Amino acid sequence: MPFVVAALWTALSGCSVDGQATAGAGDLAENAVSSSAFPAGTATRVPAAAVPGALADLAGRPLNGSVSPADCTPVAIPSDGAVVLVGPSPTTPTATFTSAVAHAANSVDDVTELAGRCPHTTSGSVPTAASAVSTEVVPAPGRDSVQTGAIERTITTGGPGAPPMITSTTTLMAQREGVRVLVEYRRQGGGAMTPETGAQLDALFDDAVDAAFG
Repeated sequence: MPFVVAALWTALSGCSVDGQATAGAGDLAENAVSSSAFPAGTATRVPAAAVPGALADLAGRPLNGSVSPADCTPVAIPSDGAVVLVGPSPTTPTATFTSAVAHAANSVDDVTELAGRCPHTTSGSVPTAASAVSTEVVPAPGRDSVQTGAIERTITTGGPGAPPMITSTTTLMAQREGVRVLVEYRRQGGGAMTPETGAQLDALFDDAVDAAFG
């Protein structure tokens, strides 16, 4: 398993969940994209214990800590029934692709409206583990019969006297009847995706939407 995927799981599994399960929500395993659809041709399913943390990461809502301003806190994505897969980038060792299918408590339009209203936030626990988050709503891929949206985030973490760590994410979303698909590319640094990586993300998103909604 690539180191970056293992490190992600280690970080997530140490988190506690704050009311993110939805009792009785259906299992979405049959709606998940195949691991062979990932750009490297492989991905690994995130263990159930780490799914709440993975979804919190995708949503931009910390499991431990808070978001400031408080009214910029994203709605939690329920973990019950959700499936998350993580695969390596075939070209960048420190980057990953993630695909998730989950039940949703709000709409994609709600997500992008909040992101547009809150372009600059602080997330985590002040002052020891806080991150400055810049969020931008970007053009969403067009798909018939589903609601779509796209968000880019730049997350800067670092305390006094230490160089900042910058992480960038691009997240594509599609939703129908309370089921949401999220596909994300996560990389170190603040640089833009290459055209090749953008095409890989789009292709994985198309496959994930087809798997979830047909």
